[in-house]
Amino acid sequence: MTCDDKTEALVAHMCDLVQFYMLPELKEDLDNIQLDPSQFESYHALLVQDLPKLYDLVQEFLQKDGDAGHEELKVKLLLLICELTASPTIYQLKDDSGNLLKNANELARQLSSKWWESTDVQMLKYYEKKLHRDCWKKQLGAVHGFGRYMELRYGDKSRMPTQMLAFALSVGLNVRECYDPTYKQLGVKIFSVMLKFSNSKDIQELNVHSVIYDHALKDAYNMESIEAIDSVWNCLYLCLDHFVDLDAFTWNQCDDMLDRLIQNVTMASNPKISTCLLQFVTRLGCYFTINRRDVEAALATDISQPDKLELCREECLSLNASTSYRWAKAILQMLVLESDKLLQGVEVCYELLGQMMRCYLVCILPIPLQALHPHLPEFYAKFVAVLMECLVAHERDPKVLKLVLRFTEIFSFQLENGSTAKMPKDLAEFTEALKIIHRKIFE
Repeated sequence: MTCDDKTEALVAHMCDLVQFYMLPELKEDLDNIQLDPSQFESYHALLVQDLPKLYDLVQEFLQKDGDAGHEELKVKLLLLICELTASPTIYQLKDDSGNLLKNANELARQLSSKWWESTDVQMLKYYEKKLHRDCWKKQLGAVHGFGRYMELRYGDKSRMPTQMLAFALSVGLNVRECYDPTYKQLGVKIFSVMLKFSNSKDIQELNVHSVIYDHALKDAYNMESIEAIDSVWNCLYLCLDHFVDLDAFTWNQCDDMLDRLIQNVTMASNPKISTCLLQFVTRLGCYFTINRRDVEAALATDISQPDKLELCREECLSLNASTSYRWAKAILQMLVLESDKLLQGVEVCYELLGQMMRCYLVCILPIPLQALHPHLPEFYAKFVAVLMECLVAHERDPKVLKLVLRFTEIFSFQLENGSTAKMPKDLAEFTEALKIIHRKIFE
């Protein structure tokens, strides 16, 4: 047997091995069966036992033959790696040592940096065969692997061609129709990669952003996990950049998102969900401003520190408040309704109050007092009372104390600097009340 024959025999052997380790297709559609992670234990046992040998074989082969030819092996290896490293999945490998998945991700990085362009056609052909119409419901490995493939292939500097863009949209729309929320999240992941790594011109000509926006907004009504909530709202936020005719002065998709967000915040039973959603209220509050990046950078600092708060406040005061004008009353009411959650625990209070403060700085502080006047007295009365209650409930915990002090300082600043006209009497009373509160905080 010649050297070339031996190489071909080794490549054929590795192709067979890779195919053997890929997840078998389901016997029935996902709609008709109930899957449990325990059903994949024998598959996991096989991987734990044999994957290290495959890794060694592949690494030895790569060192010897490099990137020369062997397209079938390249494609199969990439497909397997995408399946293994996809997350979250019901068949997720429980790797106690961490080495199997770590090595798989390292191999993905190594292979993806060199092989993509030569395998694009074959990869697309494979996924088209496995994922068209309802076929994907038997192809757990392929459907999750496709989401991971999208990340690996286009998550760097590559731009998605229109053929892949159209196919990815169809897959994302298909999987989100599944009853299992995992697949709605997978659909959102696919959408997000498309929005981030495709040419804006292609997205707009195919109206991809409008289709994604309409479907993702439906998902925003009933997401349960923090991860899913964060992913769907990030996806919706990405859509905004592709609506070229958005106008801050008229109702637009940004307002639709704020409407849903504010409702979701007040309906959330978990304060962590409220905290997550509040971040997006804040982001939308400064979406149309020229200095958005500077504002976001300032908000990311530790604003419990007086100097950081002052810098953040100055950035926020320059905001164009067109969107916030429409939502000021609803946001103030939302903050009051959410304030009860501040009493649930020190950490809950610290995280939630920090996000409330950021939301206030962006969405409320830039608005002149004349416009806010009808809504502020009731808000101050109720919200400040809860802040004082927080100090008692959390026994003047230092972290909570600092945030309460910063928040009342924002109120004092707003009353002293938020109007060029004579301050209304009912607001002037709060100026004196806040001075008394500041003294009591330091007692």
